[in-house]
Formats: sequence, C-alpha cells, structure tokens
Amino acid sequence: MKAEEVKKDIKMKADEKRGKVYLAGAGPGDPELLTLKTKRILGEADVIVYDSLISEEILSYAKEGCEIIYAGKRSSNHTLPQYSINELLAEKAKNNNVVLRLKGGDPYLFGRGGEEAERLFKDNIPFEVIPGISSSFAVPAYAGIPLTHRDYASTVAFVTGHEGEHKKKSTLNWKGLAGADTIVILMGYKNLDSNTKNLIEAGKDKDTPCAVIQEGTTLNQKAAVGTLSTIVEEVEKKGLKSPVILIVGSVVKLRNTLNWFEKRQLSGLSVMVTRGEGQAGTLSEKLKRLGAFVINLPLIKILKESENIDKTKIDKAVKNIKKYDYLIFTSANAVSAFFERYFLQGMDVRALSGKKIISVGKVSSSELKKYGLIPDVVPSESSSSQAGIIDILKDADIKGKKILFPQALKINKELPEFLASKGAQAENLPVYETVVPDGSKEAMREIFDSLKKKGKNIGLPDNLDLNNILVTFTSYSTVENFANALKDIDKDLLKKIAVSGVKFASIGKKTAEYALGFGIKSDIISKDVNIDSLVDGVVDYYKKNKKN
Repeated sequence: MKAEEVKKDIKMKADEKRGKVYLAGAGPGDPELLTLKTKRILGEADVIVYDSLISEEILSYAKEGCEIIYAGKRSSNHTLPQYSINELLAEKAKNNNVVLRLKGGDPYLFGRGGEEAERLFKDNIPFEVIPGISSSFAVPAYAGIPLTHRDYASTVAFVTGHEGEHKKKSTLNWKGLAGADTIVILMGYKNLDSNTKNLIEAGKDKDTPCAVIQEGTTLNQKAAVGTLSTIVEEVEKKGLKSPVILIVGSVVKLRNTLNWFEKRQLSGLSVMVTRGEGQAGTLSEKLKRLGAFVINLPLIKILKESENIDKTKIDKAVKNIKKYDYLIFTSANAVSAFFERYFLQGMDVRALSGKKIISVGKVSSSELKKYGLIPDVVPSESSSSQAGIIDILKDADIKGKKILFPQALKINKELPEFLASKGAQAENLPVYETVVPDGSKEAMREIFDSLKKKGKNIGLPDNLDLNNILVTFTSYSTVENFANALKDIDKDLLKKIAVSGVKFASIGKKTAEYALGFGIKSDIISKDVNIDSLVDGVVDYYKKNKKN
C-alpha cells in the first residue's frame, strides 16, 4: 500500500472513532412540531446539549443512559456562554459520542448554529444540520396571523430584537425594515419599547396593527393586540413576559377571524390526570389536543413483583387451568400479569380451549388479543367493570361452575360476593398490587402550593383560575389515593378544595359514587366506562358552562 493510501486509511479510521454532532431545531414549543428526523436522533444520541424552552416531553424521547446537559440562555442569564457551548460540543464529539445540539426553533435563524458549525469545522468534526420549524412563522400561525396575505402583505422581514452584546449600537436598517408589509421581531421583549419607536421614527405609521405573542404554540400562549403606539401599554396590561414575538402589519387584523389555537374546546382548562404510571397517555393526549393544559399526577403504580403476591398460588392455578370453566379479566393489568406467569410455566393458549373468557372493555380485550385470545363476552361500555359482569351473569346458570378471577390484590368485593351468591366456585387470584407511587404525595403538595401561587412553581398557565381546574378519576384507586394523599398533607385540604371552584370528573356512576363516599362530588360523570366517554363528558360540561 502506498504511503498516501496509508495516511488516508489512518485518517478515515480516526474519523470513524470521532463522534458526530447534529445541530437540530426543536421547533417553537409544541412537541408535535418536532421533525421526524430530530425525534429519531433524540433516540440515538449519546449526549444532548439543549437550550431553554425545550420541554421535558421532547427530552423524554432520549434513550436510557443519554447524558443530558442544559445550556440555556434567557436574556442576560447564560448557563453557559456561547464559547463554552462551542467547546463542549467539540469535546463530546471527540470522545466518540453522537451529540445532539437541540435548539429552540431553527438552529440557523437567530440561533447561533452557524457559529457552532464553524467551531466543529475547525477541528474537522462531522456535523449535520436538521432545520426546525421556526417560531418566526409558527407562532403567528398559532395566533391566527398569516404573515402574508393577498389583500394585506407580499413582503416579510424577520428581525432579531436583541442584537449581539458586542455591538455598541444597533446596526439594523430600520428605514429599510419599515418598508416591509409584515415585520416579525424575535427575542424582543426587553427592547419592545425602543423597537416600536425605531419603526415609527423610520416612517412606519404609528397606527399600524401589532400583536405580541407570549410562549406561542404552547398551552401557555397569550397575546396582546394594539398598534405601534399602544402595544407596549397593551403588553403591560396583559402581563406578558419573555419569550415573546412582535408582529407588525395589517395581517394582524385577521387574528379575530383566524385565531384557532386559543379557541379550542378546552382552551384555558387545566386538568389533573390521576391514572397509573405509564397509563395516562391516551387520556392526556386527547385532552391536550382539545386545548387543555394537562398535569400528569400518577396515583397508582402497578407492582407485578411484590412480596404480597403469592406466585406459588398463581403457578398452581396455571397448572390446573383445565379445571376452570370461566376466566374473568377486569383490567389489562390483570391480563398481562396473569399471562406472564402462564407462559413462564411452559403453557400455551391451547390449554384454554373450551373456556369462556369474560373481558371488561376495549383495553382489556386488546391486551388479550396480544396473546391470541378473543373474549367470548364483553360487557356494555356503559357499565363499570364488575357491574357489567354481574349484569351479564345474573340470568346465567353458573352454579357449581369453576371461575378463575385474576385481579388486583385489593379490589371491590361486589363481584366475588355475587359469584358466591350464585353458587359458583370462584377463585379470586391476586396477580398484581396497586400502590401509591414514590413521590406522588410530594408532587401533590407542590401542585396545590403552586395553585395558591398561581402555578409559578411548576409552569402552570399564568392565567390560572381555580374555576378552570379539573381533577379526573378513572378508578376507585385513583379516588382513594387522591383523598388519602390530601389528608396526609392537610386534614382539611380536601374540604378546602371542594369549595374552591376545582371541578371533578369521574369515569362512570360507580366511580362517582365511590368518590362521594370521600366527600368528593363529581361535576362530570361519563355515560360509559371508557376514556372517550370521559373526554366527551368534559367537553360537553365546559361547552354548557363556558363564559360568554
């Protein structure tokens, strides 16, 4: 091999050992505006260096073991100066890491991504740029303001409202900018007054419509509308804070017509979702899409590995599965916990031939399908789990029938007592335990302390109103754990909340009745015992009670 080829080969191997940096835009705030490529790299990166305004939801896509470093900069408060960020990216890449530099909006539009790329180029460190959806056009779109419109605007200017600290005076051509039909000024909260005055002095009509949008595309989006001469006063009235975007131009007139984001069915509502760990997703997502601010407060943790669960008893039932006539499943957790032990014993679904399987609801039935099983009987969606089964079996001849009932360690005794009254030989088989998650009580204390302080501690909406807070209950356990946790914090807290304006929503009549036993009156009771019905009930309630 020639000397030049050897050098080339050595260089290629050295490059392979060197890491790579992705300079990516995370979008304007709404996690669903993240690009598919950035989401993929989030799951592959060894190191993530992220800015302020990047939500925890976006960071949750990171792989386990990823090193996550905050390098946020807000106004004059810099966690790391830009020079240090540049060096950090180079250092991490040289250690053979895949590095994701995650920036708000787009990395190259006022994001200083160009400076970071130059630093990487200096040391021959491979990098890629992943463009992001910029807040410069996304935030106006969410606020009902199209930047161009055939009748109002054909030109747009994007401007930084906060020039580099090294500049002794502004180098912006305000006279040239004033000629644009629409002007978008980013990062301009601190200089809002001077920026609007500069535009007026440059020849822009003082009565030109203006809008300032705070935290656009997020559930904390707020807006102030006025003119170049009044917008500063309007922003102060509304109490807007950084980060904001200023939009100047006749297109702002369209906001009243096109403002879709702030007019969704549950906009302004804060909802506490108290489902179990890892089970809040469907309910939370449906509420978010309707405009609600969701606070995930898991009050149930499922333990399949617990000293209180007798695995020997489960294994014995599995080995004797042929003797049972019925299997009853009232939750997806019971299905998964039972079949984990079932297959560990070397059993397969053929041993279940001829047995009637009763499943409650879509979720439990979907879980059964994962194991190749379709339930013979599924109670009406309008009934609670145990009441639905009782309704189906009340006219059935089950005397002497052997019934296996895999369940939680602590359950309502209504169904077991009914089966016994009908003469069935029912075996109640605990396969999992529900407990209160570690830290949930502390989380509740923080939430209710934050409510008193208008939500500042945990990022609740600034316009928080106790009449616009809803607590959801999807099971007896969520009710019981919520009530007990409040009593542990303050014995009178539940009573205080009950008269504070906070509303409660229960899934089905049985859950509502159970809540009433703790002194909690449900303002919303879903017709059917499923998540869709609960969400429909919430929407209907707030539609009827919406303030004009």
